[in-house]
Amino acid sequence: MLAILLLVAFISFPLFSGLVAPLVPQQVVDAVGAEMIKDTASQGSFCVAPEGKAALQKMAGRIAPHIGDYELKIYVSDQEVFNAFAAPGGHIVIYQQIIAHSDGPNEVAGVLAHEVGHVIEDHPTKGLVEAVGYGIFSAMTPGSDDTKRVAKSLLTSAYSRNDELEADRRGVELLNAAGIDSRGLFSFFDRIKQAGDQIPGALQFLSTHPSGETRRENLEDVALEGEPSLTDEEWKALENICSEKGLPQPVIVRGTVD
Repeated sequence: MLAILLLVAFISFPLFSGLVAPLVPQQVVDAVGAEMIKDTASQGSFCVAPEGKAALQKMAGRIAPHIGDYELKIYVSDQEVFNAFAAPGGHIVIYQQIIAHSDGPNEVAGVLAHEVGHVIEDHPTKGLVEAVGYGIFSAMTPGSDDTKRVAKSLLTSAYSRNDELEADRRGVELLNAAGIDSRGLFSFFDRIKQAGDQIPGALQFLSTHPSGETRRENLEDVALEGEPSLTDEEWKALENICSEKGLPQPVIVRGTVD
């Protein structure tokens, strides 16, 4: 009987994480997010070319008025990793390989909006709850062993397919509200899938996300044609954002509250 109860608890726990996530103390959320950025910084440098950051600021700034009461801290990492992730506390990291293999700024905007979708849907904090269980309210502080352990766990974990599709849809809605062409997200995934193993790390990245067909079915009723997210000159600057590297210097944008 105990074994059955434990199994039921294990299976059902993710269902309750969404209810617990809003109750997580902000100091815990901030500590784990900061630790994830610190861990990422230990693996490589961040891309900080001023013109590239200005282009990223413009792209994110077009989305920001529609994100509500959130603050986003967006970084580009120079690591040879094909990925992007959202961390607790509004941190978003895009690895330079995503930019290098995107066919224009709208695809990067699609990936960025998808990660913003994770933030708005509180997926990073839900993942935090699932990583440590209901003991989340224990005294986790910046730099503590528990905080470091949870941060490392989140860096290697993946969202559920349902969370990914939810972030897709929210991201597309954000792009539509900003007037940006929102078809870039699934065009990015379609093209990466076609490239297959020609792009190092792409197949592993795709394995943790819904298929292109599933994405299209999820988005075809909401994705719209729109404006480019950047001019040609700005896109060139974003492509060259890693021409200067240094410590984490995020692009920061804040939403508006009605």
